[in-house]
Amino acid sequence: MEETTVESDTLVPVQQSVIDTRSLLNEADLQLKLQSSLGDTLLWEPGVTSSSYGPGSSRPVIRGFSGYRVKVLQNSIGTGDISDTSPDHGVTIEPLLARKVEIIRGPATLLHGGSAIGGVVDVETKNIPKGPPARFVEGAVSGRWESVSNGRTGVLASTLGNEDWAIQLNGLIRRAEDYKIPGLARLNAITSGPNPRDELPSTWVATENATLGAAKFWEKGRIGVSYSVLDSQYGVPFHSDAHNHLVGVVAPTATTVSIDLRQRRFDIDVDLYNPIEAIEEVTYRAGISTYQHTELEGTLIGTFYEKEEFDNRLQIDHARVGDLFGGIGSAFTYNHLNSRGPEVNTPESFTRNFALFLIENYELDRLRFQVGGRWEAQDVEVIGRRNARLLQNFHALSFSGGVEFDLSENWKLSGNWSFAQRPPATAELFANGPHLATGTFEIGGFYDIPGVPEGGGLDLEQSQNFELTLERTGGRVTGSFTYFQYDFENYIFLSSLGPGWEVGGLPIFRYIQREARFRGVEWETTFHLLPETSDRQLDLTALLDWVRADDLTATTPLPRTPPLRIGGRLEYEQGPWRVGVELRRAAAMNRIQQTFETATAGFTQLDANLQWTHQWGDRSTTFFVKGANLTNEEIRNHVSVIKDVAPLPGRNVTLGMTVNF
Repeated sequence: MEETTVESDTLVPVQQSVIDTRSLLNEADLQLKLQSSLGDTLLWEPGVTSSSYGPGSSRPVIRGFSGYRVKVLQNSIGTGDISDTSPDHGVTIEPLLARKVEIIRGPATLLHGGSAIGGVVDVETKNIPKGPPARFVEGAVSGRWESVSNGRTGVLASTLGNEDWAIQLNGLIRRAEDYKIPGLARLNAITSGPNPRDELPSTWVATENATLGAAKFWEKGRIGVSYSVLDSQYGVPFHSDAHNHLVGVVAPTATTVSIDLRQRRFDIDVDLYNPIEAIEEVTYRAGISTYQHTELEGTLIGTFYEKEEFDNRLQIDHARVGDLFGGIGSAFTYNHLNSRGPEVNTPESFTRNFALFLIENYELDRLRFQVGGRWEAQDVEVIGRRNARLLQNFHALSFSGGVEFDLSENWKLSGNWSFAQRPPATAELFANGPHLATGTFEIGGFYDIPGVPEGGGLDLEQSQNFELTLERTGGRVTGSFTYFQYDFENYIFLSSLGPGWEVGGLPIFRYIQREARFRGVEWETTFHLLPETSDRQLDLTALLDWVRADDLTATTPLPRTPPLRIGGRLEYEQGPWRVGVELRRAAAMNRIQQTFETATAGFTQLDANLQWTHQWGDRSTTFFVKGANLTNEEIRNHVSVIKDVAPLPGRNVTLGMTVNF
């Protein structure tokens, strides 16, 4: 595993929390992890995996949670895309233009809404200058090439200005062909359709991204704006299988499926420092996004999606009162989602969400306490047949509390508890049609099905969450061990109606609510093998994560639970050189929901990297080479809905160079 740097300089003001540990990946950490999708970039972070639905659309999965329960943010507000609605929908964040990535787990997710029960990935982009540039013109230009897909990527991120103002200009171009695989794509040779060998069809990517931003600075504040343009086209592997089930029902024959995605986005950032004596900082973030994508069936236009979103967040951190500090805030999100075409399974919808939140911290010598709360109101209005309007209103409450104790100079023990409520999403309520990305016909919980129990609406999903962390922060051995548990009432998920229930060959699934439990551990330890006085650094890092998820009502496992993963990384640094080798093992997954998924074989992945940096004054040039899956192992990610037909890439060598000027 690549080392994860944990810092206190989080994307949100540090006054929010003194207890929650947040994994923070800065640009140096990201350099050797970067992939074309955010999910694949974070694939091996502790407790994090990827939906693995191809290079164009893979999304993070945290502690076994995905979709609506994992919130992906851009500069602490929404991304404006629809990646949470389906695994083949891409995240509109470009990892190569990220300044840092923060992964938030546990009770701290309360600050971003009850829907973020699983976790939050907050990406700080380079779209708006954060501070005055060190010189009038500075920035970085980089390029990389990947052997597994003949992938070529070029990036420019430049800033010009002075201590009073700055202008930001970013650009990216990526081209990648279908990636190579070791052997056959399909596990089941009996399945109708071709079984590609050595190369996985429809895994190509073509992306262009450009941003123009500006910021004004003064002694007690900063205001910035940006406008960004994203155009991305990517293949969707084996999406055509489900299409061909529905020939003559709702869809034409399709040999290949791809997505043509476009987003236009305007952002504003405002930071005020000590505007009055009682306030330490005021932070405001807002984004307006127009998004659309077209699913192309061969060369024909299929289903079309469009979304308009306005998201904003205000937070006010008060000045310390003795040992008490914290803040209050509000957030408001509005989005309009519409789609048209033969595969639409969710009606046009308007969603409004308003929230108020509070978090306070109290320090007492070696003890620290934290309490927090959030109230949110959400209404979902959908337009059904004959323009009939249906309105669903929800009010949700969330609370958290935590304590941290310094056992000694280098040891800390912390415990957190939270209670969270999540309003059901539009698709969970009103889906009624084919979902070809998952090969199912989905029915929302709002509808009654004659002869089938459960239906007529969904209640708030609510959970009580607990985690306990032991952390060592100094000395020759550092790291942490965390145990977590989520106990759900009214857990919302898709369940099969059983044999014989199908439409055009697609099995019928409906959204239901059950009692459920997620529990697991995350462990990461680094052994610093050389003394601090040495001019060299040799570190050995070990990692383990494990999740168990159960439907307590039916006493069965929940589907697509990540397997046990263990791994180790040995890294050596001296002067301009950095070299590392890592070995990762994912166990076989045989504990499955029998009517929903198949078992997955385990795999071992061997990676290595070499990096050299040349300093020229206060500028630098970095060259690197990275080998991934060097043994060309067949790798299938159990949480992926297409794992049985789409293995991950085979052996890959990445060559890259970055010039910081």
